[in-house]
Amino acid sequence: MTDKVQAKHDLEFCSAELSKYQNLSRTGLTRNEMLAIDGIMIKLRDRIKNLREALYA
Repeated sequence: MTDKVQAKHDLEFCSAELSKYQNLSRTGLTRNEMLAIDGIMIKLRDRIKNLREALYA
C-alpha cells in the first residue's frame, strides 16, 4: 500500500518537474545547456512511463 502511495507521489513530482522544463524559455541558452535540459526531460519522461506502468499494471 505504501509503495503505491509513494509511486503516486513520485509521479506527481516528476510530472510537475517535466512541466517546468517544457515551459522553460530556451532563448539565450547555449547548445550544451539545451542538450542538458533535453536529457533531463528524457529521463523524466522515462520515469513517468515506468511509474504509470507500475501503478496501473
